[in-house]
Amino acid sequence: MKAVVTIVVFLAVVAAAGAAFVWLGIYDISARVPHWDMTVEAIEILRDRSIIVHSRGVATPPPEDPVKGAPLYHEACVHCHGAPGISAAPFSQGLYPAPADLLSGSIQKVWSGAQLYWIAENGLKLTGMPAFGSTYEKREIEAVIAFVQRLPQISPGEYEQMAGLGQSRR
Repeated sequence: MKAVVTIVVFLAVVAAAGAAFVWLGIYDISARVPHWDMTVEAIEILRDRSIIVHSRGVATPPPEDPVKGAPLYHEACVHCHGAPGISAAPFSQGLYPAPADLLSGSIQKVWSGAQLYWIAENGLKLTGMPAFGSTYEKREIEAVIAFVQRLPQISPGEYEQMAGLGQSRR
């Protein structure tokens, strides 16, 4: 019985400390102040495991012509992620965490096509990454993913041509 009382008291103290932590605003939620290291670690594990688990049912998108995805990437993604020869919009520098670097090829090495598709379709909470499945058709997202997978090898001139920049687009 004494052990049960000890556990209940311990849990009550932990709950009270947690409530005080939240109520007193001890944790600075500002996007200008980086998370604590342990918070970053917890968020990254949560994000990675969630993407891995929830994308399991997603079929790897069929190989689309990356050219089809370029105009959509330019419309919806370039503002935060940039493109060959095009910097991301200044507002994206204030996002925390920073948008994924899709130009270096590191993201494409970490995430499969199915996982990238899941991320684009569903978005990621607390990152600024929207859920494009609400506004784009499945085939459009698949085309953007095919483009993103090839993005690190695309030159600025190729990007302009593929995205239809300088041309009138419908």
